[in-house]
Amino acid sequence: MNAVNDWLRQIAHNYILIVIAAILFFTVKAIIGYYTYKHYDKKMDALTDKVDRLLEEKTTE
Repeated sequence: MNAVNDWLRQIAHNYILIVIAAILFFTVKAIIGYYTYKHYDKKMDALTDKVDRLLEEKTTE
């Protein structure tokens, strides 16, 4: 019986570590995704501004 209790305790401990690792992984992944989104959002805004300026120049000519 003690062997079964030890085995269950070890599995429960492993699952807790797995859950903690998953939470840390997805937190770091979300943070990296957020900064990547902000980076490419700035680039897209710059590209949109440039296209707007080029279209404006074309219509004035």
